[in-house]
Amino acid sequence: MRVTLLQYAPAWEDRQVSREKVAALVAGLSTDWLVLPEMALSGFTMDRAAATWDASDEAFFAGLAKELRCAISVGAVRDRHNVCLVFGPEGRILASYAKRHLFSYAGEEARYDAGREPRSYELSGLRISQSICYDLRFPADFWQEAPNVDAFCVIAAWGGKRAEHWRLLLRARAIENQCFAIGVNRIGIEPSGLPPGVEYSGDSAVIDPQGRTLLDCGSAEGAFSVEIDPAAVAQWRSAFPALKDRRAQA
Repeated sequence: MRVTLLQYAPAWEDRQVSREKVAALVAGLSTDWLVLPEMALSGFTMDRAAATWDASDEAFFAGLAKELRCAISVGAVRDRHNVCLVFGPEGRILASYAKRHLFSYAGEEARYDAGREPRSYELSGLRISQSICYDLRFPADFWQEAPNVDAFCVIAAWGGKRAEHWRLLLRARAIENQCFAIGVNRIGIEPSGLPPGVEYSGDSAVIDPQGRTLLDCGSAEGAFSVEIDPAAVAQWRSAFPALKDRRAQA
């Protein structure tokens, strides 16, 4: 399965300009699954009106999925929720996940409603559990979902000052749950927002079930691809069956 991470800086609170940027970055792309960051068209804004998608945003990604003949996971805002929408190659929405852990440090819980449920979906035989940014700091959710999935997908707008946390936590989620960890973060500097002037370092990556880095995007802009084998998860869990020794938390 070919996975592509799209790392870039969205135009601040300008969804149309961001759509044009995305279209240019993926022109001619060949992949099975394209993954974009959190709030991929607006940047991580607390202005719900600026971030909330309309029919034209959904139509754009539906059309892009059909044009590229791939699945797309993309950060959006819908119905007061910070969400990840998953489009199938035929342009239909296959799944929607609402961020469960809101980032109070930036006042997110005052502007958006928290999601309540996990969300998983399957693409080309890969069973995927979806998360968004701050969710990565709460391992209990990942532990609960691990036995039934092969990969965790984390889309983010993760500040560069805590880049080492991002890298370590993403790798830890892969190692402790013996599955792929696919993390897509943005780059650039937000001209405003909460707090203002936040710099994002990127560091999007794909980690394999043994904690090895298969893809590291650094701080560059672009579409970065890697091949992953869904069978690698079952093979590693069989060879080193650590999950069966896990005990339920009190």
